[in-house]
Amino acid sequence: MNPLRRLIALFTSDGDRPTRLPSPDELTLLTRPNGEPEAGMYREMLAGQDIPAMVKNRDPVSAQAGGMGPAWAYELWVRRKDLRRAREALGIGDETDDDA
Repeated sequence: MNPLRRLIALFTSDGDRPTRLPSPDELTLLTRPNGEPEAGMYREMLAGQDIPAMVKNRDPVSAQAGGMGPAWAYELWVRRKDLRRAREALGIGDETDDDA
C-alpha cells in the first residue's frame, strides 16, 4: 500500500480508532419518578445541592395539553458530570439505565 493510501486509511478508518467519550454536559437519565409531584420534589432536592435537573414528560398528549401526565411518563435528567452526586443526593443506586 502506498504511503498516501495508508495515510488516508488512517484518518478515514473507524475500525481501530477509539470511540469519543460523551460530553460531561450531555444530559443523562437519572431516574423515572412516580408522577409529576415526585419529579418536582426530586428536582427541588437536587437544586438544593446545586445540581441542575430537568423533568421530562414523555406522554405527548398531556405534555401538549399542559396537564399532569400519567405516573409512568416522567423522567428526571441531569448532566453526566453531576450523575454520581445526584444519585447520592437522592439515595438511588445504579439501577437506572444511562442511555437517552
